[in-house]
Amino acid sequence: MSARIKKAWASALRLPLEQLGGLVHFPENPQYHLDVNDPGFRSVLNSLFFRVSYFAKTPTKIFGLGQRNFGASWS
Repeated sequence: MSARIKKAWASALRLPLEQLGGLVHFPENPQYHLDVNDPGFRSVLNSLFFRVSYFAKTPTKIFGLGQRNFGASWS
């Protein structure tokens, strides 16, 4: 999957794959396992929500309320 993501970014930026360098970053802990029955579920969900909120535009980011911040443009 990482190769597909890198290839997509290279294509979007119109760069050869070799020149992509460090423009795509994969974190040390790239997975979240959500289990609603796990006592730590809320903590894992909050961590995941915080991470994916990176994709939201800064003016629309709302942390900690569980509100949807991505998937549509309000401009």
